[in-house]
Formats: sequence, structure tokens, C-alpha cells
Amino acid sequence: MGAGSARGVRLARTPGSEVSAEDFDLSDMALPDLTDGQVLVRNSWMSVDPYMRLSLPGLPGARAPISVGDVMSGAAVGVVEVSTSPALPVGAMVVSQRGWRDRFVANAAELRKVDPGVGSPSWHLGILGLTGLTAYPGIEFVLQPKAGETIFISGGAGAVGSVACQLARRRGARVLASAGSDEKCAWLVRELGVSAAVNYHSEDLGAFLARECPAGLDCYFDNVGGPTLDAALRAMRPQGRIGLCGAISQYNDDNYRAGPAEFFTIIEKSLAVNGFNAGTPGPRSPEVLAALGDLLKSGELIWKETVVDGLENAPDAFAALFRGENIGKMVVRLA
Repeated sequence: MGAGSARGVRLARTPGSEVSAEDFDLSDMALPDLTDGQVLVRNSWMSVDPYMRLSLPGLPGARAPISVGDVMSGAAVGVVEVSTSPALPVGAMVVSQRGWRDRFVANAAELRKVDPGVGSPSWHLGILGLTGLTAYPGIEFVLQPKAGETIFISGGAGAVGSVACQLARRRGARVLASAGSDEKCAWLVRELGVSAAVNYHSEDLGAFLARECPAGLDCYFDNVGGPTLDAALRAMRPQGRIGLCGAISQYNDDNYRAGPAEFFTIIEKSLAVNGFNAGTPGPRSPEVLAALGDLLKSGELIWKETVVDGLENAPDAFAALFRGENIGKMVVRLA
């Protein structure tokens, strides 16, 4: 059964010190004919995420880099247009790792069918997808902030950070956060109930933390690494708890895997440090997504998206993540 062609975003060159839209190009590609058990999907939404930077060539790390000329990949939501699988009939909505393209052919078993009646389809790329599966375990399983404790969340206006801020506040903790603009800081305080937020471009993080928590931090949820992690380490109380989720401030560095300059503080203060990611919930993932769905339905959780239209604009949306231009989750609407 013929599937025709598709458009996809390819890596056009090895990125320099910063990712730019010019590192990618949009091109046509042929699709294979469908065989039994396969489906043709048209993507309607795709995700751009900081972790994707780690798969581009030029960075040493655990991820095998893609090659120049390869089509990018990532999470996407789409609708089945043609099917040879009873499990996924025409019209079914599915989540895949076949983003950065408008159409694709895949085995039905590789895709996850989702409920089209739960919010926007894009939510399955964020709060009901990798974002939720990262933020929720970071707060509820790893850090577990208690009423009366103070937690600092870096990248608080980003996708994971904004959810973490709300979940920590819901547990009764006093929440401090950092963001990259006065607008984002105002949104964190006004809309998400953060006690205080700092624009790290215009105010020293150490001074902010000393002023807002002179007795020290009980918890730190790290999305950015670099100098922010060092400032948090200096501000931690003895026996404090740190959850390491990401290090976006380092992803354009020659060695994004470098550790904090204040590493010995972990020993001095007997700090508990745990790394976590979207795989942390494991078999508890359905439980996590159900809990997040209930919080959304009850209005206890605010979910914010920055939407960019058009597959051709996906490269600029990706680069914009590293310029801090998003509030909440950055998604690209394809149709």
C-alpha cells in the first residue's frame, strides 16, 4: 500500500557554540509502502526539548550523536490516516518518537494510542507526557518537600519547572524560583503562587537566596546546572536534598557533563543528591499521569504552552529554548 512522501527537518551542519535555525533544513523524503501491522500517521503536534541538543554532533556524552543529513526525532502526536492494523484504526490519535516530520509509516506496536478528549492533543507531549513524568517524580518521589520547608526550583518558568513549582507549593513548601526575565518572574509569583522569583540575568543568585532563605534551603530542584547549581549548593542547609533533572545552561558547552565547582559542599553539608528523569516512574507511569490528569481537571494545576506554528519553524522553536523565549512547554503545531 503506497504512502507517498513526507517533509522532514534534517540536521544540515554540526552546530557551533550555540544552536541556530540555520543548522537545520526542511526537505522531502519518500515513505515506504505499508505492510501488515503498519499505519500511516499525519503529525499534528511535535515537541522540542533541551535534551535533543545532546544528540547533535560535537558534544562528548552518553548519547550517540545523529549524523549530518539525518532527520531529527522527538515526541509527536498525530492521527492515523491509513491502517493495516486492527489495533490502530483510521482516526486514532497516537504518540510517537517520530517528530520533526509531517507524516511517517511505523509499526502499530511502536505507537501509543491516547485519549483525544483530554485537553489539547499537545498535552500528551508535556504535562501528560515527558514533562509530567519528570516533574511529578522529582517532587513526589525524590525531593518530597514538606510543609514549612523551603525549596528552590531553577528554570521555574519552563515546562518541568512550572509544574514542579506548583506541586511543591501544593505540598505546603515555600517555593523560590529562578527565571530569565521579569515577565517570567511576575508570572511565577502571580499565577503559580511562587513566594519569590529571581531574574538571574539582572540579580545575583547568591544574594537572592541569602535574602529569601537566610536559614538555608531544604531542597533544590535543578533544571539548569552551571552557576545556578553552585549558588544553590552554597545556600543549602546541612542534610538538605537536591534533585538533578537537567543542565540546560551547559548543553552548548564543549563538555556539558562537567560537574559543579562547589562539589565538595556536598560532602561538607552531608547533602543527599539524586538524579532523575522521565524514566524514573517506570511502572508507576500510568499512576503519575492519572494523578496529573486529576489535578488538571480540578483546576489545581496550571499548564502553560508556547506554541509555534509550522514544521518549517521547528528549528527556530528549538533554538529559542536556549534563548529562554518560552514560558511553559514549547510545542510546534503542524496542522
